[in-house]
Amino acid sequence: MQKDLTLAEQIERKILKYISEKGYKVGDALPKENELADILGVSRVVLREALSRLRILGFIETKRKRGTVLTSPNIFYGFKTILASGTLDKDALKDLYEVLLMLEIGMADFLFLHKTDRHLDDLQRIVEEENLAEDAELLTKLDIRFHCTLYKMSGNKSLYAFQNLLNTLFASNAPHRDDWKIKQIISHQALLEILKYGTPDAFRTAMRLHLHTRFESMGTLFPEVEIPAGQEVAR
Repeated sequence: MQKDLTLAEQIERKILKYISEKGYKVGDALPKENELADILGVSRVVLREALSRLRILGFIETKRKRGTVLTSPNIFYGFKTILASGTLDKDALKDLYEVLLMLEIGMADFLFLHKTDRHLDDLQRIVEEENLAEDAELLTKLDIRFHCTLYKMSGNKSLYAFQNLLNTLFASNAPHRDDWKIKQIISHQALLEILKYGTPDAFRTAMRLHLHTRFESMGTLFPEVEIPAGQEVAR
């Protein structure tokens, strides 16, 4: 509700509404501070605080000789700051871990829509390196590379950026399992073959089976979480 917002937050919304109503585009210069304060009917002190908040979020930036200019915000900037703070509780971390699993399973249609021979060749090289690798640490790195390549293949830059943030968050927290490759039901090679010759529905089913060790890891990462029936496979 509006009354629950601070004065600066209220003015922040007023500024965004003004920008929208006036049809400003990225790269356009906004009115000078004193003019904008008069337009919105607020003090320059409060206006500066609101502008500072918008600047941090990436909505605006200050340029020499141009003043305040409208920019395209980085939607993950604030999220990245929150993740780096180390203040998220177990419930929030569990939710984000589940989101990562949802993304892995749910992006099948986009992979088939945007796949190219180059993507498939990149995945094939990773699989070939895995077949020769024996070191557990190297195998883990190749596993991450394989899944990162899938996100690139999706063609969605926001999805790729979000996945990178979540991978960074859980890379140091996830339990290191030396037997993950052995316990795979569906291998990377099998996923690649489905990408080449199969369907999105087949890939979704295969990815769910491929990720069963990640579901198992939830019991270690979040001991209070009860793994849903049917998830405890190949223990």
